[in-house]
Order: sequence, then structure tokens, then C-alpha cells
Amino acid sequence: MSDAFTREPPWDPRLFPPAARAPRAVQTARMLLEPQGYARSLRRRFGPVFSLRTFPYRGALVCAADAASNRAVLTDHARFTGGDAAALLAPAVGSGSLICTPPPVHLGHRKLLLPPFHGARIIRWTERVRELVHTELPALLSGDGVPLRPWAQRLTLDVILRVVFGLTDPARIATFRTALSSFVAMGNLAVLFLPKPLQRDLGPLSPGGRFHRLRATVRDLAREEIAARRTESDHAHRDDVLSMLLDARDEHGAGLDDAQLLDELTGLVLAGYETTATTIAWTLHLLAHHPAARDDLIADLDEGSGRLLKATIKESGRLRPAVCNAMRTAAHDTELGGRPVPRGAFVAALFSLTHLDPELWPEPDAFRPERHLGTDPVPYSLTPFGGGVRRCIGVSLAQLETETVLREILAAAVPEPAGPLEPARLVAVTLVPAQGGRVRLGARR
Repeated sequence: MSDAFTREPPWDPRLFPPAARAPRAVQTARMLLEPQGYARSLRRRFGPVFSLRTFPYRGALVCAADAASNRAVLTDHARFTGGDAAALLAPAVGSGSLICTPPPVHLGHRKLLLPPFHGARIIRWTERVRELVHTELPALLSGDGVPLRPWAQRLTLDVILRVVFGLTDPARIATFRTALSSFVAMGNLAVLFLPKPLQRDLGPLSPGGRFHRLRATVRDLAREEIAARRTESDHAHRDDVLSMLLDARDEHGAGLDDAQLLDELTGLVLAGYETTATTIAWTLHLLAHHPAARDDLIADLDEGSGRLLKATIKESGRLRPAVCNAMRTAAHDTELGGRPVPRGAFVAALFSLTHLDPELWPEPDAFRPERHLGTDPVPYSLTPFGGGVRRCIGVSLAQLETETVLREILAAAVPEPAGPLEPARLVAVTLVPAQGGRVRLGARR
């Protein structure tokens, strides 16, 4: 068991913010099936800082659901520290991943990882994404209702294989695709939220056994790619993330060893695959159910503008952020929004709920992209990629992917409803459309 979980304090209503009295299993089920609705009911009852008594926490998850407490959790690193809070993901990504590194190590690693995600190379990646969209687009133009999320998952995984790993050989891409898609599937990662005995490797048919075997396959493939790339001398002429990380050096001239590279690459895959695919699916699904906003966006794009596209993606991320929250742990006994928080407790900036605060966002349930065309929002009222020094490092790639995919699809097709507007479900830490975000895409004339 992770140190973070062994240090977590047990539930004591005197030491935590208030929580519902429902059994832990009931609260867990409600958060999985109606994450935003259930959390909203708790905020109405207890205020913007409350506790959720859900699995896998033995105490409670402290939730911050307004801009002020959101900001405190994301930026007050003396009280709320990162790294340990992501301990749940360590078996999947490795303890050396940027996602799991503690504050002293995190900043150093972040400086090494940032350069690949900035500058001209981001622009060069646009054409690769565009080519992949055109290859996969016919699968969407069948005339029948299709779930967008599985399609977007295939697309974003291929982007990762080419942009992050720099793969070009079709056979190698197919091998990686099979291994990675099985490993990062939500049904497999859900093992991380099971009780510890069920996470153990009890044979190939057990949930834990399947998880460990899929993980080993992915890491073996990545090790092979790292070893092969180290023998090459043309890193400077390549623009994939792996090549640039092989040449990255800190202020002391030290680079990343194979174990660190392995963990960082796995973390980039896990962080960039599901979130980007889910954002694409939600945005197109919401546009299909809001034809006025859809038609305005298409007209704006046809005129060569990207202003409304950016606003639409922001509104989708406000209403249905791909990630439910950003996690931290309390460094010592403290308070949040006037509520007590004990040392070692897990604390979540629950921005999926902050984004629905009517004091910050009038008519919070309405899909209105134009609200993002005016003045900037209140700081930390819109944080779909987290915030502070632990903000998602791949946000520029995610935005490039999402904007490019939407431009190409809306140039060729018009999304229309293929059923009712789908509610959100919580799978691991991702808010996903309950039926995959079904739409009907009709070819534009």
C-alpha cells in the first residue's frame, strides 16, 4: 500500500468537513453514476467545502468546490502538497512519473519535460493530427448514430504513438496500439480503485493479474523503443517527445535514465489519451444538442476564424470537464474554507463542481460558448486542466489536438443528435458520456 494511504487519517467527523451519513458504498455508487448531481446536492447542504466518504479512501476525500478554496488547494503548496495525492495512479504510471513526484523533484522534472510541448514543434504536429483525422473520418460518416468517445480514443492514441513515441513503422504502431489500448482502458485501470486484495496478481484471470500483465507488456515495449532510440544519432532531426527527452539535460548536465523515461512516457500516455478523447467527444456531443451554437461555430470557422472555436472548447470544458478534480494531500492539520482538514487527508479541487457555481457562471447548466468571448473569468473558476505548478504539462498538445479535430470534422460534417443528451458518469477520475457521446454526423454539402 502506498505511504500516502497508510498516512491517511481515519474518518472522524470532528476532524473533517461535514459529510453525508450514507454508507461509503452508497456514496461511491452515487458519485460514479451521477458525479456532478450528487456533488451539487452535497454543496447545497454543506457549503463549498465538504467531505466525500467513498472508496478507496479509508477516511474521506475533502472537496473544494468554489474559486477561493480551489485556488488554495492548487497553489498553497505549503499546506496542500502534490505527488502523494496521485499515489493511486503510481501502479499504472510508475512512481517516477511527473504525476507522482513530490514537490522538490517535481519542478526539476517539469523543467526537463516542458520544452517538447512548446515552440515550433507544436505547429508541426498539427499536420500529423490532420492526416490522422482524415484517415479515421469515414468511420464517422456512416449516417447512423455513432459513439464519439471510442473513435476519439483510437485517434488520440495514434497521435501519442507518433508525436510522443515517434513511431513510423506500421507493424510497430499496431503492436503498440494493441498493448496500450488494452492497458489504458478504463475497465483495466478501474482495478486501482478496488480494495487492495483484489489488486494483487492472483493469476491471469484475476483483475489484478490482468492489470499487471498488461502493464508489463506496455513497459517492455517502451523499454525496447528507448533502447533502440538511444543507439540512434539523429535525435536533433526528430521532433517527437521521446527523442527530445533523450537529449534533455538539467542544470547539472544530467539526463533521464531509462527508468525515469519509462515512467514519464507512461504518465504522458495516461494523462493525454483519455482526457483529450473525452474532451473531443463531449464537445461534439454538446454541439449536436445545441444547434444554434453549432451553426454559429461552423459559420465562424468557414470565415477563417478560430475565436469561437476556442470559446466552444472552453465551454465544453466548463460544463463537462474531462477530469473530475485535481488531488493533493494536507501537509499538516489545517483548514479550508473555515472547515478543518487533518494532516494526511486527501484533498480535491473539485473543479467539475466549481464550474457549475451560479455565482461564477450565470445559468451554469446552459451551453453558451459566447460567455467566454468577453472578460476573463474569476481566477480559478475555470480549471479543466488543473492549476498551479502541477497544471497538466501536455495542455498545449491537448488543445492542438482538440482544435484540429473539431476543425476537420466540422468542415466535413454537421453533428446532430442520435438520442437524448447523455449524462456524465465517473470512470476512475474521468467524466465520460454515459453512452460514449452518440451523435449522427451528416456530410456537409
